[in-house]
Amino acid sequence: MRFYRASLTLSTILLSSLAFFNLSRAGEDLQAIIKRVEPSVVLVVAYDGEGRVLGQAGGFFINREGDVITNRRALTGASRAGIKTSGGEFFSVKRVVAEDMEGDIIRISTLPGNTVTPLNLSASLPADKEPVMVVGGSPGADRMVGESVISAVREIPLFGNIIQISGEIFPGYSGSPVVNMKGEAVGVALFQRVDEESLNFAVPSERITRLLNGKGKTFAEWKSESGAGDPTSKEGLYFSGLIHLWAGDYEKAFPYFEKAARKSPGYADACFQKGYCNQGLGRFKEAVGDYMDAIRINPGDENAYYYLGWTYAGLGRYGEAISSFKEALRAKPRDARAHLSMGLVHLSHGDRDSASNEYMILKTIDGDMAKKLYDMIHKAD
Repeated sequence: MRFYRASLTLSTILLSSLAFFNLSRAGEDLQAIIKRVEPSVVLVVAYDGEGRVLGQAGGFFINREGDVITNRRALTGASRAGIKTSGGEFFSVKRVVAEDMEGDIIRISTLPGNTVTPLNLSASLPADKEPVMVVGGSPGADRMVGESVISAVREIPLFGNIIQISGEIFPGYSGSPVVNMKGEAVGVALFQRVDEESLNFAVPSERITRLLNGKGKTFAEWKSESGAGDPTSKEGLYFSGLIHLWAGDYEKAFPYFEKAARKSPGYADACFQKGYCNQGLGRFKEAVGDYMDAIRINPGDENAYYYLGWTYAGLGRYGEAISSFKEALRAKPRDARAHLSMGLVHLSHGDRDSASNEYMILKTIDGDMAKKLYDMIHKAD
């Protein structure tokens, strides 16, 4: 990723970026995009009890009432916090409206009135190789804009989608908006450093929409309940495992989930993710044990049954695979992926009639999955 320090005219950014961005695809002149985005972006500053700066992060307005999205971890351990706007104004953080611990995002209320410009959120996930910008939080002439592209969009069980972006996000730009060529936020920049390795992601905007408006808590109340974000706690270990899982690195993710499960034997999610990592590494027998542990702790976990089914299929134990998919459907009766999976497993050992039955069910649930199964059934015709 290349970074540019903005001048008041933005000419430096434009001249340096024209070669990178294909403006015919962008649909909008870069200068117009940046000018439109800048008023929405803020610098979030965290202070200790003595008033000293603990750290800084990016953030952006999402409504005209002054609510800001930033990284949750940027505020952990702080006694108070505030924001600096593009116009140089400072507002204290009044309340924590909502938070997403696993996604490391938080919605804070600053109450600057109706003079702010909220940033539009993208309604869809970005495409691979799509050009994006990370607009940093420093106001005025110190504003920095980084050019990047989408490296991958992955769906992680129990978590949802995560976006990996090329290049490097520096720590101070974590929490900044990742903006597409329409000037919409596709996600929140998330810098993480684990095991001396820097990993750069964007938490999709779809997670922001789940941070619903409400009364929330005062910053002091939130501080007393949130803790310091201990990386050695079961939650901290689980989060570190998630970061490597976001990058598709099962080998590095596994030890963190293992430690989290050992620290808290009743931690069903950690047991599940151990199984998911083992499955991704081809260690199917170990994965069976992990998924069974998750089911023992949480008998209604349809995800554990679903992935257990595919693990049994990997071992060639088709009867047990079908039984696991049926248990997933018992927990979630209209789970299209379980019906599709049963159909595919039936096909894998020549039972077209049973696969056709799953196709008929899928037609009433998910047309796209039904077509996929139909094509597989009739592939050899």
